[in-house]
Amino acid sequence: MYRLAALACLIAFASACDVAWPNNTDTKLNWFPSCSSPVTFYGLQAQDAKGNAEYPIKLTEPLVIQADMNNPNNVYKSPNLKSTVNLWSWGSAFACQWSVVPTFDLLKNLDACTNGVPCPVEKGRKTIPITLDFSKFDNIIKLLKNDAPYQMEMILHDTASNDQTCVTAQARALTKS
Repeated sequence: MYRLAALACLIAFASACDVAWPNNTDTKLNWFPSCSSPVTFYGLQAQDAKGNAEYPIKLTEPLVIQADMNNPNNVYKSPNLKSTVNLWSWGSAFACQWSVVPTFDLLKNLDACTNGVPCPVEKGRKTIPITLDFSKFDNIIKLLKNDAPYQMEMILHDTASNDQTCVTAQARALTKS
């Protein structure tokens, strides 16, 4: 039994993640809707604060995501529109998979309108600039690996209508200037 356990551990270690860039994140931003929603996303583009296309993205500076979206039903505004951002890093010692980056609830259930979403979010199709500013969480960002694949999910929940929309992006990210 001991030998079988040792062999299993050896196989797990030998098959550890050697894929550095999942889904071509070394060269491009990937995104997808990650929950059922009345809001439809048609495209996401990463920009720096000056409006220049940015890739890889820099987590040490404000990141502007130009979101081409259609909001068919409700106008979303403060204080009802809440945002949560979840983070994952790629790979571990034992597997090629996304691993949760703990944010200690610092990015959970925030007023979206004062944390990067231009409100009110009117009905109809438009491109809106959503700003993700992790620079105020420098203590967490400093602990992340530089020039590595990360996955970020933004969840917007409107407490008035109970509408929720989620979009996930996978990108090559820099955590050092």
